[in-house]
Amino acid sequence: MLQISRRADYAVRIMLELGLHESDEPLSAVELTAYAEVSKAFLHKIVGDLVKAGLVVTYKGPAGGIVLAQPPAEISMLDVLAAVDGPVCLNTCLLRPNECPRDALCPAHLFWGRLQSIVMGELAKATLDKLITQARALKEGREWPANNVSYVLEKSR
Repeated sequence: MLQISRRADYAVRIMLELGLHESDEPLSAVELTAYAEVSKAFLHKIVGDLVKAGLVVTYKGPAGGIVLAQPPAEISMLDVLAAVDGPVCLNTCLLRPNECPRDALCPAHLFWGRLQSIVMGELAKATLDKLITQARALKEGREWPANNVSYVLEKSR
């Protein structure tokens, strides 16, 4: 099954909660674990990755906490996923071009390459500010525009 990792899912939640926080004050780890519904241990590991990637900044001390390091419009979902999981890649043959002797004549390789390009483009276009806007609309009970369709997979019986 193709799916994002739990780390990536939690990292997006953490970034979203930081972006939704309207105060200039940092969010404490305790607050962030509650808002994002992430365990404290997992939060610290993920925040460490986000700090290394330059997406968040942490401050120590009683008034310390965590804040976004960049404006939400400059943070893409591709940035967030890559920070916690490394390069986003649908198939290992795309990681090291020309390593496989079949690259040039393999229709599956060409398909994975096209799909990879689409996925990367969508992840790069999906910025944190867009998710924040959608989250606020959902919290206020406003419907989100029809062109932003959610996809739900039903389990087959």
